[in-house]
Amino acid sequence: MLRCLLDGDALTWLLSPDSDPAHDDHRLAWLAEAQRQRATLLIPATVLADWLVETGPAGDAAFKALRSSRPVEVSTFDERAARELVRLHTFASTTDDDRWSRASREQRQLVALAVVRQASLVGEAPRLDAAAALAGVVFVSMGDLSSLGAPPQLSLPLDAPDAGALASVAPLSPLDKGVFSDLAQAFSAFDLLVSEPTPSETPAP
Repeated sequence: MLRCLLDGDALTWLLSPDSDPAHDDHRLAWLAEAQRQRATLLIPATVLADWLVETGPAGDAAFKALRSSRPVEVSTFDERAARELVRLHTFASTTDDDRWSRASREQRQLVALAVVRQASLVGEAPRLDAAAALAGVVFVSMGDLSSLGAPPQLSLPLDAPDAGALASVAPLSPLDKGVFSDLAQAFSAFDLLVSEPTPSETPAP
């Protein structure tokens, strides 16, 4: 099954409201291909936490809207990922490969998590793509995400399922622009809420 591990930039690209119709079209095209491939979107718990802290209730509503229309898993950095991080660090040190040392700690953790979850890594390119290449992880840059058409990694052949398994899988619901309208409304409603004065702040007549 195809898995796509998102970094913070990829999650922001997917969830942030945008008034540009072309941006929405790009996101819809990518998500439609992910649906066609029955891909699962993996969101590291720390990435989700950063998103929720920065965006508050509106960001939470946006995340819930995505999860209600897509297969989404929140992934934790567990013991397997920690041991994979050590293995990659040892390998890079032994081979004197600076692609690993040039990546940030967060980027190295994302790569290790992608390895143990057998996922492609979707994110921002500088240093992250090089660290992913060292680990043999397929990398999808934000440039690929925002282009017309699907990233080539989403067209990789999947394991051939048997007919019985296919028959038992319910079709995914179609995704339309209403999802992004809901996201925009959630952010707008939250902005209005925080900008309205409280009763104690309302000037007396």
